[in-house]
Amino acid sequence: MHVTANGWWALVGLLILSFVLNPYHYVATGFVVWDLVRNVRRERVWFGVRVTRIGKTLLLRYGRAVVVGLAASFALLAVGAQVTISSALYVFAVSILLGVIRSRMAAAPIAISVSVLLSLLARAYTGAVPPSVLPVWRAIVDMPQANWMAIAAAAALCEAVLGLWGTRDAILPALVTSRRGRRMGAMKLQFGYVVPVAVWITPFTHAQMVFGSGWRPWHVASGQPVAWFAVPLALGWHALLTSLPVERALNHLRAFDVLRGLIFAAGFAGAYLWQPKAVLFAAGAAIVLTELFRVVIRRMDRALEPQFAPDSQGLRVLYVIRGSLAERLGIRPGELITHVNQAPVHTEYDFHFALEQNPAYARFQITDRRGEPRLVSSPVYEGERHTLGLIFVLPGEEPVLRLKRPFGFLETLYLRVPGGAVRDDTSRS
Repeated sequence: MHVTANGWWALVGLLILSFVLNPYHYVATGFVVWDLVRNVRRERVWFGVRVTRIGKTLLLRYGRAVVVGLAASFALLAVGAQVTISSALYVFAVSILLGVIRSRMAAAPIAISVSVLLSLLARAYTGAVPPSVLPVWRAIVDMPQANWMAIAAAAALCEAVLGLWGTRDAILPALVTSRRGRRMGAMKLQFGYVVPVAVWITPFTHAQMVFGSGWRPWHVASGQPVAWFAVPLALGWHALLTSLPVERALNHLRAFDVLRGLIFAAGFAGAYLWQPKAVLFAAGAAIVLTELFRVVIRRMDRALEPQFAPDSQGLRVLYVIRGSLAERLGIRPGELITHVNQAPVHTEYDFHFALEQNPAYARFQITDRRGEPRLVSSPVYEGERHTLGLIFVLPGEEPVLRLKRPFGFLETLYLRVPGGAVRDDTSRS
């Protein structure tokens, strides 16, 4: 295989083509989209309105992924992270196989860590290898482990940046039935991305691309073959939280991603400055800490009181639609609306009846998450009374999500509605 790129734009075009033609990119993206679509279908059933805008959400995520991927690519190319085509195929295959076992293990930091550990075990093996599996065995044994540690570090840090950048779009409302049969609201964290990063590759036998003009990387001698391609990294966390605020969980997640990034970077540097076995400690530590982090977050959510349980004193706010009057008034999820225009409200009928008593003005008495009362008020126009942007959680008997506390990449794919979802009395105002 020999491709000549006679200019900068030709080289960039070949880089994009390597990403677009990679089937792993579509597999990972397909599952992220599928999870979002399933969520939208449930929103229509439960709330009578589509809260999530799939097209807009996906465009924003893809744009963020490209921007963050470009920054990571410059860093990886600058440090000279170089892999082989065979090792990339090996990592993609491991990621898919791990995803079949459990989706969270398909995320790039875990998949790369497991691939590195398997490669170390293969190198330690001294027995005979059947000729039929020898090409695969060589791909595993010859994996450039240190360079993949650099890619894992970039993946973890990309995840931290995206967690800071795309927080609002990742938080979605849901309904669950507890083990005691109690209806309550929850928040779904659906934070999934496929980030393209560029790395140097070792050509097959000849140069894959010969860059004849334009800018040349500083660590490649003039006139030498330049070879690179794009690696799609599946990143993100998915969870169902009933008690732990999602913003707080994301703060913990960002700090943890930075820690993982530093561990991977230490493994990369240690392999070059100390000894190759440094990658063993980095990969093993990353896997253990990731599982411990999951357990801690789930226990924190289980130990706290539910945020979105129905209350006989008023209407519990589950979600506030973006750009709505309720958002402009500062009403927040988890708060309890006890009075509207000085009339107590316990049902959706009470809520709308109280608004109709004063068509031009709305005054809400609210109890916040700390139990402190506050008042918010605003002029209300005819159209706004019907689209305040509030979603309440009310008691009901219809089936909703079975209460589980998953935490990890695409883990919300395993959430099920016992007996199927039908329209219930959870309301929107």
